[in-house]
Amino acid sequence: MITDYKSRKNEVLGSHQKVEDLVAEITKNAQRIGVPSPLERLEPLLTDIRSKVEKIRNDRFSLMIAGESKSGKSTFINAYLGVELLPMDVKQCTSAIIEIKNGEEFYVMATYANGNKKEIRGDAEAREFLKKNAALDDEYRDIPVPTINSEIIVKSGMRAANKGTSIKILKAEMEDFLNAPEVQEANIHNIPVQDYNRKIKKYIEERKNSWQTIVTKIEVVFPFGEEMRGIEIIDSPGVCARGGVAEITSQYIENADAIIFLKPVSGQALESTQFNQFIKNASVARNKNALFLILTRTTNVTPEDLRRLEGEAYQQFNNIDRSNILFVDSKAELYAKKLANIDEIEAELRRLNQAGTLDDFVVKAYNDVSGLFGNGDKNDFIKVLSEKSRFEQVYNAMETFGRKAHYILLVSLLDSICDLYRALYSDLNFQMDIFQQKAEDPTELSIKIATTKKELDILEDKMRSGVDKVRQHFRSDDGLIRSSAEKAVSDYKKQISLIDENSSDAFSELERESIKKIDGFKALATELQKNIITEFDKELVSLSDNSTISFEWLRPNFTQGTFAEIQASTESKATERQSYEEGVTFKETHTRSIYSRGKHYNLIKTNILSRLQNIKGDLIKNLIAFVDNVSDRYISELMENARTKKKELDIIIEAKITAEQIKEIINGLTILLANVTNEQSDAEKIKGGIVKNVQ
Repeated sequence: MITDYKSRKNEVLGSHQKVEDLVAEITKNAQRIGVPSPLERLEPLLTDIRSKVEKIRNDRFSLMIAGESKSGKSTFINAYLGVELLPMDVKQCTSAIIEIKNGEEFYVMATYANGNKKEIRGDAEAREFLKKNAALDDEYRDIPVPTINSEIIVKSGMRAANKGTSIKILKAEMEDFLNAPEVQEANIHNIPVQDYNRKIKKYIEERKNSWQTIVTKIEVVFPFGEEMRGIEIIDSPGVCARGGVAEITSQYIENADAIIFLKPVSGQALESTQFNQFIKNASVARNKNALFLILTRTTNVTPEDLRRLEGEAYQQFNNIDRSNILFVDSKAELYAKKLANIDEIEAELRRLNQAGTLDDFVVKAYNDVSGLFGNGDKNDFIKVLSEKSRFEQVYNAMETFGRKAHYILLVSLLDSICDLYRALYSDLNFQMDIFQQKAEDPTELSIKIATTKKELDILEDKMRSGVDKVRQHFRSDDGLIRSSAEKAVSDYKKQISLIDENSSDAFSELERESIKKIDGFKALATELQKNIITEFDKELVSLSDNSTISFEWLRPNFTQGTFAEIQASTESKATERQSYEEGVTFKETHTRSIYSRGKHYNLIKTNILSRLQNIKGDLIKNLIAFVDNVSDRYISELMENARTKKKELDIIIEAKITAEQIKEIINGLTILLANVTNEQSDAEKIKGGIVKNVQ
């Protein structure tokens, strides 16, 4: 798959280089014959192409690792990388996000809660820093330290720093935090509530005045080699008992290309409340197709039990694709990679055994291959360990999925390239037609030019009225914008009415549906924006089809950059309000004598509904402003394209050139047209070969 992607990538980049070569040719030819270059009006499209090329050249794949307590995240990451970078023990991770990237040399960059950074270089120093900062001390491993750090200590510290006061955590704030469902449900060791809360308060008291020293992000750069170029591993703070994630983890999940959730296959029931809740998380839901469940520690069960557990897992976790459920053993993979680089394997196994760190399955594998019942060599032993690890399926799954995302970008670039070729062909064909008429009959040419100019004027007038018609279709009181926004809110109300407010999942369900709806509003806005442009284009096509004017050379070029520019210009007219409170505590209930879960839930629901109404209003205002801006921009660019064509016509008719020169110009344009046609055909073929990888 790597080889195939690289060859496809090189093909597409080669196609882009042909675009640049052709652009240079066309520009040079326009200067030589003294006419405006068609590339002047196509600059936005060319910029869009070059931007996509840059992304492809610097392709990056972000792999997010999440998991239950004691799921072996660090062991899995070390096995995947083939290097023992992270400390491998049962302590839970800190609140720090760990980013692991490929680089020229090994070093660690730590970011602290107050924004300060520290660089640690040198193998021993970097490893020692990771040992001290990538896991917690035993004393606090049974409380949700990542949540406490990010939601209470760091936020309180930053608040105090901004005000220039000493850090202070209000009693009501502390009580709200302790009563939050996410915190209550993180008591996975079932510590008595009073002891659990007391331990949390003790931790907060000890750490609050040194909040600046809390590490919030650790960047690990290591020379992994070419195979890891562009791949970034994100080790997240662990999920809580019911699958919740800290705010910072949600942000990373949202931007991840793929998410791996780890769960041990042995030592606990296969059923996983944590995983089921995790995939309902709003950030995860956005990326559900990119979610993989990896069940670890397969060497702890017999082959027969493993087959049974596989069947149970496919049935139990039927809400994700079966091919995304994998069974592996990270330790077996680590052994395989480590021992593959050691000549005296038996001596190393004896050393590990004396140290008390040798696993039984390794001894059995060695005996099976090289002991009493076998006569195999080192390679056979490593092969057995690799088979036991089952990591090949992980590599294949990540490669297939990762490259699919990159294939989509390749297709997008080829689409833009083909759009450019179509526009260039239309413009060059127009130029050649005019020069041919000039060579044959200058009088007829004058008539044609006068007719074309008149058609352009008529089309401009008609287009203005056509744009007004499209504008009203979207922005009127009963238009598509308002009706779509009303339906979105109505659907949300219907959905949340199905939530049982007394269930333990009521808060997370409400939050998930609310965030999903906000994302739905964003998607709705994007869809309507695209529809607006499509309707304008239809109007222009219908008008240009009834004349000698080409739609391709008159149509405005709207790219992603154009959308971003127009959106930025409308931000001052309408802003989107957040629909839910930040963090794990809900701030709507400030004081209370007796906690009422039902009242709490309804207060939140009422608040969110109110805010959604505001979001709906903002959406309508924003889209109406967008329609107005787009229509103005569309007319403006269409008029500019028309003026360019009129200027081009004047230049050609006024040019004092001989018949021999015209013949030479026509020959040059003929060659350029053939080149454009051939290159477009090649680009379409390359695209056809790639599309199958993204279906």
